[in-house]
Amino acid sequence: MHLTNSDFQALIQKVHRDTGLDLTQYKPTFVQRRLASRLRAKGVSSYRAYMRLLDEDEYRSLLDTLTINLTSFFRDTSTFLALRDEVLRPLLRKREKTGTRRLDIWSAGCASGEEPYSVAIMIHQLLGRQLHGWRIRILGTDIDRRKLQQARLAVYNSFSFRGTDWPHLDRYFTKTSTGKQLNPHIKQLVQFRQHDLIADRPPGRFDIILCRNVLIYLKRGQQTQILNKFYQALSGEGVLVLGKTEILPTEVSSLFQPINTREHIHRKRLERHEFHSPSKKE
Repeated sequence: MHLTNSDFQALIQKVHRDTGLDLTQYKPTFVQRRLASRLRAKGVSSYRAYMRLLDEDEYRSLLDTLTINLTSFFRDTSTFLALRDEVLRPLLRKREKTGTRRLDIWSAGCASGEEPYSVAIMIHQLLGRQLHGWRIRILGTDIDRRKLQQARLAVYNSFSFRGTDWPHLDRYFTKTSTGKQLNPHIKQLVQFRQHDLIADRPPGRFDIILCRNVLIYLKRGQQTQILNKFYQALSGEGVLVLGKTEILPTEVSSLFQPINTREHIHRKRLERHEFHSPSKKE
């Protein structure tokens, strides 16, 4: 292939102008690999030639290739087990004792919704009939509108269930001619919204934020920027869950303390002004 850096930069700028997607936030090697698949699909050997083929249909295919949306139900089961046993169980007990029956969870970069729906299923299994007495808000966000539309439909094929053996999962779905439809009582626990992790402010305050297998594709500066936003969005001693291969950059590592290093689960460290200890009299 005849690929030049100047043509690569020109293509990046054109995509930004035409779609608003800023590809400079991603690592160049990641973008180049994704672009290479589209060049092969269109049978061209240069970025310049590919730019001439960018019509509405090709932009749709390109954006689908560039956005990160590989997911499945209870992906990395050990992470969900740790989240359930080391975070959710004690948090629910604590909230029950204090009478604060409220829980806010954000799945950032949720793609087609398998992750936030997995969390909803897990909470349903933990609370059972008591669920109706709780105010549960699970928000799934992504930059990809089409994936969010799929998430709202909540119909999944076998690919979304690959590798999972989560107990009693089938009881939460109804078989249809096109796949498995998530049952309404779980579906209603999750809301979806388009959101750009870099450009947009966090959509509220949360007890738990899951952002798994997203940061690895971003440059270090963008990782730090997003993690600072997560820190501000977490309430009290809120919990952040990252992907298996994602490590906190040193610039923000002091903001969090590990709960489970193997599963990359971290708790927010409270700043000094966030402690509400009574003042001592002189």
